[in-house]
Amino acid sequence: MKATVELRDKREARLRRQLKDTPMRPLPLFQLTGWNHFVDEEVKPPALAADSDPAADKERAAARKKDEQALAYHRHLRMVTTDAMTHMQDMIIAAVNYSSGRRDGLMDHVIDGPAGTGKTCLLRAVGRAAQRAIETAMNGRQPNKIPVVHITTPADPEPKVNWVWEIASYLGLAPEPKSITEVLEMRRHPDLTLSVNYILETTQTRLMLIDDVNRATAQQLASVLPYFDYLRDKLGIALVFCGTGASHLMHQARVLAGDLARVSEENRLRLEQAGQPAAPGTPSPSALLPVTWLHPLPLNAEDPKTFREVLMGFEADLSLYRLEEHALSKHAVELHRRTGGYFKALTYVVSTAAVIAIQSGSENITLKEIDTATAHLGP
Repeated sequence: MKATVELRDKREARLRRQLKDTPMRPLPLFQLTGWNHFVDEEVKPPALAADSDPAADKERAAARKKDEQALAYHRHLRMVTTDAMTHMQDMIIAAVNYSSGRRDGLMDHVIDGPAGTGKTCLLRAVGRAAQRAIETAMNGRQPNKIPVVHITTPADPEPKVNWVWEIASYLGLAPEPKSITEVLEMRRHPDLTLSVNYILETTQTRLMLIDDVNRATAQQLASVLPYFDYLRDKLGIALVFCGTGASHLMHQARVLAGDLARVSEENRLRLEQAGQPAAPGTPSPSALLPVTWLHPLPLNAEDPKTFREVLMGFEADLSLYRLEEHALSKHAVELHRRTGGYFKALTYVVSTAAVIAIQSGSENITLKEIDTATAHLGP
């Protein structure tokens, strides 16, 4: 165990150096140090001078083209909150609080929806809010507590041991290869299940976020679900699965893992042979799976406000000297046409247009900057 702690300390020291040398560059969120940095991060806009002297304004515009802090900030715009995000955060945090002291955990939860609608951003926002709430209740971060674990689906999701390796990597238990030779010699990850279980239990992990489950098949998920059930039922860990089609995959995996369809049919036949009417079908645990759906943001007669409110949220985050009032929201129809209301595309366009505004010296977002930012997105 001592060697593992030393290895984790070395990795954290390297990540801290990386953070110091490259400010605002994203750290790996699938490692504990990077995740904690994300939880603590408070991204503040660069200050803008109050005076509006034209000569000084011209000098500032020239200086801003080389201002890495301003450029990095606008490449790193936060995700504007929506009702779906707020509701999901409140629900998960409340559920974690309600289950405090229980040993059977929560029901699994799923975030689903088309690609590009902000599912991963929502998953991480939920984890961040939950960890902050847990740490507030503990009067601050404790060195021997890991409230939230954030992993992604393994590149090879077939054996359970690879999923455990992802958790071990987050916790700092998985040793990194020292050379390409060692990488080539690795045929299979060692089974770190016992070490992972021990750390999760002793550090009182409460929530596990599992992203990109769409990379696994239902059969591959079925093989690892018993382990996730163990984490939930024995250690009281809540599980949130995220990915396009995740709800269907989880349902199919549950059917395969428990062979629920076969058992249900056998019970029906047994009752019929005994001359008893089959009881009305009750929903299976997989059918009761709570799902949060994310869709492209609408802009139509039924909902003319949501998309414009998101644009206003981005406007409030921008830090440009000559930004006009309603610079984005007055182009709501055009921005919706170009992005389809997809959060990922919209965030990219706004962020890129802001960087273009700084580099060109315009310090404002107009259709010109939007045209340049969306040049390769299609008409």
